[in-house]
Amino acid sequence: MINRNLARGFITLIVVVVTLAYSLLADLSPARAVVIPAADLCGQGSAPDYGFTYDLQQMHWTVDWQSHVSENAVNEVDVILDRLNSDSIAQTMILIQSEQQVGNRVNCAVHFLRYMRLGLPDGERKDNGFVFLIVVEPNSIDVHYGVGLGLPALTASELTSLNRAAEDTYQTTKSLDQALLTLIQEFDTVARSNYSPLTSPTPTQQIISLPTLPSGPLGILSICGLLCIGVLFLLFLMWMLPKLARSGINFNPYGSGSRGSGFPLGGGRNSPRSRGGSGSSRSGRGN
Repeated sequence: MINRNLARGFITLIVVVVTLAYSLLADLSPARAVVIPAADLCGQGSAPDYGFTYDLQQMHWTVDWQSHVSENAVNEVDVILDRLNSDSIAQTMILIQSEQQVGNRVNCAVHFLRYMRLGLPDGERKDNGFVFLIVVEPNSIDVHYGVGLGLPALTASELTSLNRAAEDTYQTTKSLDQALLTLIQEFDTVARSNYSPLTSPTPTQQIISLPTLPSGPLGILSICGLLCIGVLFLLFLMWMLPKLARSGINFNPYGSGSRGSGFPLGGGRNSPRSRGGSGSSRSGRGN
């Protein structure tokens, strides 16, 4: 009987030890990497949103920059791309992603161009949208692009050279700030070498000839008549304004669409600028 109890106790002890060993192994094993579903990877989505959830209007032309580049570099890029946009040369955005976020890299750039609706919807420079995609890898970057249908003069050889220049700059400096600035400065040079600024036609000046008053006594009488009409109009206003005030009607010299400051209703002087597409979104090619 004693032997049976000892055997049972021994078996119970073995079970407890094995259980503790498995639990310790589970605690000491490395954590599994988080796997992003393939459908959520950039470049593997489908229309109309291609898996993106970004606001269509952004504070900067560079999107998802916060974990990769400095705000100073982003602001410098904005100055260059604002001018390209205002000159109707190219409406350009940059998307920065880690390699874990991207599936098909060329599709990612083209899909982002379509989603952000980059490019003018009509006119001589219709569909002039452009996107650079910067994929951040552990020791390097990989740059791709998407081009709107309205930029056929930008050749693949020119644009691929820009990609390589940015990648080489990162390899040399290990600075994504410097790589981004190099990419956009070189892009500005290439874009302007192919497209000149689109200026609106200067309106023709029309000379309006004012009627001349007759000379002599008739001219004097005409001037006196105009002065009399002006005096009568002022007297009429002086008579009407008190009546309007008593009736509760306020006279606002700035018009009904403004406040006492004289500035129009709506956004203030310091409202942040938004940047985004004009509605075209038609892309032609990518690399």
